[in-house]
Amino acid sequence: MTGKERIQKTFKLEPTDSITWVPFVGVHGASLIGVNATEFLHSANHIVDGISKAVELYQPDGIPVFFDLQLEAELLGCQLKWADENPPAVISHPLLEGKTIEDLQVPEKHQGRLPVVMDATQQLRAKYPDLALYGLIAGPFTLALHLLGTDIFMKLFEEPEYVSKLFTFCEKVAKRMADYYIEAGCDVIAVVDPMTSQIDPVTFETFVSPPMTEIFRHIRERGALSSFFVCGHAQQNIEVMCGCKPDNISIDENIPLDYVKDIALRHNISFGGNLQLTVVLLMGTPEDAAFNALDCIELGGDRGFILAPGCDLPMATPTGNLIAVTKLVKDPYEQQIVRAMTRKSDSLKLLNMKDYGQSDKVIVDIITLDSESCAPCQYMVEAVKKIAPHFEG
Repeated sequence: MTGKERIQKTFKLEPTDSITWVPFVGVHGASLIGVNATEFLHSANHIVDGISKAVELYQPDGIPVFFDLQLEAELLGCQLKWADENPPAVISHPLLEGKTIEDLQVPEKHQGRLPVVMDATQQLRAKYPDLALYGLIAGPFTLALHLLGTDIFMKLFEEPEYVSKLFTFCEKVAKRMADYYIEAGCDVIAVVDPMTSQIDPVTFETFVSPPMTEIFRHIRERGALSSFFVCGHAQQNIEVMCGCKPDNISIDENIPLDYVKDIALRHNISFGGNLQLTVVLLMGTPEDAAFNALDCIELGGDRGFILAPGCDLPMATPTGNLIAVTKLVKDPYEQQIVRAMTRKSDSLKLLNMKDYGQSDKVIVDIITLDSESCAPCQYMVEAVKKIAPHFEG
């Protein structure tokens, strides 16, 4: 069974001959070929070389061709701040700078970095005909936030018609981007909308469900498979995410895998996750990675489950940790070995918190994964900075 066949069967909840494995290699691919993230995200040849090295090392069934949620935002006029070790961050919002929704145009294939991305996709399709290629597109809520900034949260209440109009435009962008990836050879279109972890189910159904449902319908009509990527604490929205009718839902470590499994399978939807991105894959050992992968495999079961990290792999993720996951996936005997191994006790030292909260002033702690490259992290920090002056003095 080829990787593509394994992905197709898993998405359809059909039996496979082994565990289905999809490492989300984005700028991690840059580290595999010795270039920085900015160089990687501007070069089709670098993208192809980095993904090819990842395929060689990690033997995946499927893999994203490009992981940069700021691509569409840049095409629509957002300014980006580039970094050597992360995808870029959005630092300007056109709809706060005098532009209207009517001024925005759905991107054409020849604009910006799109020719680079499509060239890389076509090269990878020709090179790996038996591998499932994922084309990643920004979901409507995340793209709307890039365009409008954190003002969107107030407009959800004060100007809901405006927000719905903006989301309709973002839906059009997503459909066009899906078309580009499908035409270039992608098998799976993943709609990545991490900002949906920041809203409740009612708000989700009001604003996100309509465009998302249409996007997944469009992908299905084009003959491709679809996945709904979300990260962060989105447990409250898993049910309504399933209501959008994707073929797959992929989540991170903030949501229990068995919880997602129960809801997804009840809706006849496949699911994926949720290897620990930072504590295990980035900062842990190969042994930690093997144990974490085994836990996910045993929770996920053998129906409709794809083993994957929670989000885009950090650039500096040690290859040894991902190779340990690969060995476990590919070799049932390796699973038996890891299952029989004694786990080390947690050596994490807890901070002395006895004086925490004793100040006369309210202290707001912001704990994020990476507020420079992670969109939800970035915008939550911006929201706190915007409101903090109201409480000074």
